[in-house]
Amino acid sequence: MNLKNQLTRMKKSLAFCSFALLSGLASAQGYGVNCQDSSLLFPKQVLSNSDALDVLADRSEITKSDTYLLTGNVSLNSRDYYLAADEVVIKKSDKTSTAKGQVSYQDHELMFVGDRAVVKKQGDRTYTTLEQVQFHYPESKINGQAGQVTNDGTQQVFDSVEYSLCPLGNTDWQMKADQITLNSDTNRGVASDVVVEFLGVPVFYSPHHEWVLEGRGSGFLAPGFGSYDESVAGENDNYQVRIPYYFNIAPDRDFLLTLNQLSSRGSVVEGKYRQLIAANQYTDEGRFEIEGHYLNEDDITNNKRWLLNSQVDLTLNSNTELSISTKRVSDQNYFKDIAHTNTSASALNSHIDLTYNDDENNLSAAVFAESEQLINSGSAKYTRAPELSISKGFAGLDGRQMDLSLVSTKFEHKDGNTSDKKTGVRTHAQADFSRSIATNAYSLTPKLSLSTTDYALDNAADESRSIYSVGVDSKLFLEREVNLFGTDLIQTLTPRLAYNYTPSKADPSVNFDSESKSNSYEGLFSGKKYTGVDRIGKANDLTAGLESDFIDEETGETYLSLKSAQTFYGDAITTNGGTRKYSDIALSANASFDSFTFDNSLEYDPETNKIDKRDSSISYILNPRKFLTLAHHYDGTNKTAELYGTYPVTQNVHVFAGINRSITDSITNKETTGIAYESCCWALRLAHFKKYMGNNDYDYVTNFELVLKGLATTSPSLARRLEDEVPNYLADLDNL
Repeated sequence: MNLKNQLTRMKKSLAFCSFALLSGLASAQGYGVNCQDSSLLFPKQVLSNSDALDVLADRSEITKSDTYLLTGNVSLNSRDYYLAADEVVIKKSDKTSTAKGQVSYQDHELMFVGDRAVVKKQGDRTYTTLEQVQFHYPESKINGQAGQVTNDGTQQVFDSVEYSLCPLGNTDWQMKADQITLNSDTNRGVASDVVVEFLGVPVFYSPHHEWVLEGRGSGFLAPGFGSYDESVAGENDNYQVRIPYYFNIAPDRDFLLTLNQLSSRGSVVEGKYRQLIAANQYTDEGRFEIEGHYLNEDDITNNKRWLLNSQVDLTLNSNTELSISTKRVSDQNYFKDIAHTNTSASALNSHIDLTYNDDENNLSAAVFAESEQLINSGSAKYTRAPELSISKGFAGLDGRQMDLSLVSTKFEHKDGNTSDKKTGVRTHAQADFSRSIATNAYSLTPKLSLSTTDYALDNAADESRSIYSVGVDSKLFLEREVNLFGTDLIQTLTPRLAYNYTPSKADPSVNFDSESKSNSYEGLFSGKKYTGVDRIGKANDLTAGLESDFIDEETGETYLSLKSAQTFYGDAITTNGGTRKYSDIALSANASFDSFTFDNSLEYDPETNKIDKRDSSISYILNPRKFLTLAHHYDGTNKTAELYGTYPVTQNVHVFAGINRSITDSITNKETTGIAYESCCWALRLAHFKKYMGNNDYDYVTNFELVLKGLATTSPSLARRLEDEVPNYLADLDNL
C-alpha cells in the first residue's frame, strides 16, 4: 500500500472524533470488531427521486393562507431528506417545516430522532435544526446524542454532544464535548471542552481541539507502553514509554517524532519523514523515506547509540525503476539493547537497484550493488558490488523459445584477505533453447543450455569454464471422475519422465553463491544439483515422477495433491564416502478438508530406509480467533517443532501463543504468549515475547495495547508483530 493510500483512509464521517487518546489526532488507527450489528434508530427510508415533496398524514388543516398543520403519522419525503413526527407545521412562504413529538430525520449520511426539528429549504441548501436528539451514521457506525444540532449544508454544529463508535446503546467508551463544529468547506473540525471516558472513567481532557475532516492532522498519537529485560546483570524488569507526535506537513509529506523512554538506557529521540514524489520531467512517481534514532548517552555503556535508515523508490518511466536503500546502526548490539526488534538478523543490507523491464519485447536489464553491516554477532557473507545483468527472450513458432542472458558480478567479502575468501569479478553468459510440444493428452519439452563463466580474481589466478547441458521433460495427462465421501471429484493422474545430461567439468576453485539443492519434486526435474552458477555438477540422469490431484467438480477446489519423484543416475555419484545410483525419493502430500489443512514433504532414502529431510504441518483454522497449527521440520541435522494458535475462552476473551523450539538442542528459539479482550467497540491485548539470542541469552519484551474503535490504539506496532509471530492471527479488528 503506498503512502498516500495509507494516510487517507480516514473517512469524513469519522473526522470529528478521530484524535489520539492523549492529545490531538494524527491519522488515527481504526480498529473494530465485526459484530454484524445492523441496528438503526428507525427503519431506513428510501428518499424520493422527484423534485416534489411527498406528504403523508392522518389529518391536515390550513391554519393560515400559507400554513398547513399535519397531525398523526406525519411523514415528508424529498430528494434531500425524510422527516416524520406526530405533528408537522409547513409554512409554504419560507419553505419551513417544524416537527414536534417523536421526530425522525434522515438524509444521505445520517439519522436523527429527537423532540423537535426545523427544516428550511433555501435554494439548493437545506437548513436543519434539531433538539434533544440521538444521531447515527449507519455507514461509519458513529452514534451519540446532543442537546441541539444545526446544519446549513456545509457546517454542522453539535451542542452538549456525546459520541461513540460502540453499538447503539453501548457506551463503553465515549467522547463528550460542549460543542463540536464540522465545516466541509474548510475541511476542519473544532471541539471545545473535550472529555474521553472509558468504562465511565475520564481518561483525557482538552479545552480545545482542532482536526481535519478528511486526510491527516497534526497532533499527538496515543502513547505506547511495554517492559523488557536486559541481558546485563541486575537490569531486569525495565519499562518503556513511547510518546509520538505527528506532523501533517503537506498532502504528500509527513513527519513522525517520537520520544522513546527506556528506563535502563535513557531517552531515545526517533524521527521518520515520508514524502511522495509527484510525476515530473524526470520520474513518473516515487517515494522517499528517512528514519533516524538517537540516544545521546547510554546509561549503561555511556556511548552514543543511533540508527539511520533511508529508502528511495522511483518509477522513472513505464519500464524503469530505481530503488536505493541504506541501513546503518551505531553498533552491532543496537537492536538487542535499544530497539528490541530484529534481534535474529545477522546483517543490515544497503543497496542500489536499477531495473529495466520491457515485457512486450521480453527484454530486461539491471544494475545492482549492495553492502552489509554485521549485527547481532552475525558473520560476513559475499556481497555484490556491483552486478550488471541483461537478458532477452525470443519466442518462435510452434512453442520454440530462446533466452539469452549475461551477468557480470563483482564479489566482495569483509574477510577477503584470508586464503579461503577469494574476491573478484565473475561474468556468466548463457543461452537456453527449448520447444514446448503440447496437446490435451501430453506435453514434450526438449531443451539445450550453453554457458560460459569467466573469473577475474583479485587474490588468485583467473579461471574460466564453458559447459553445455541437454534435457527433455515429458508429461502424460490422465483424468477420471470419482466420488469420495459423497462428493463428485475429478482425479488427475500425471506420469512425468525427464532426462538431463551435463558433462563432467571441473568446478572453479572459488564458490561465491552455490549451495546444494534439496531433493524436492521440482528440484529433481530441474536436472540441477546446485543453486547459483559456481557449481554445476555432472548429470546423466533419468527422473521419474507421478502427480495426482483430486479436484471438486463444481468449485474447482483441490482437496488433495500428491507428488512423488526419484532420479536415477547414469553415472554413479559419490556421497558420504560411498557411491549411489539413485537419489532420495521426494514425496509430498497436501490436503485441505473444510477447516483442516495438511502439508507434508519429505526426502526418503531407500538405501537406509530413513527420512533425510522432512517438513510437516497440520492446521485447524475455524476463524482468526480459533485455530491451531502444529509443524515439524528436520533438515538432516536439526529438528524443530512449532505450535501456533488462538483459543476463545469466552465470547470476548481469547488467548494466543506461538512457539518455535529446537528439539535437537532443547532450546526455545521464539515464544509468544498473550491474552486479549475484544468487544464491538474496544479491545485490550497483553503479549509477552521471548527470543533466543545465543550463548544462553534471551531477549524478553512485554507489550500492552488498548484499542478504542475509531479513536486510537496505544501500540500499533504490537498488532504487526503478533501477525508475524503467530501466523494466521488477524490483529486488525476491522477484518474479523
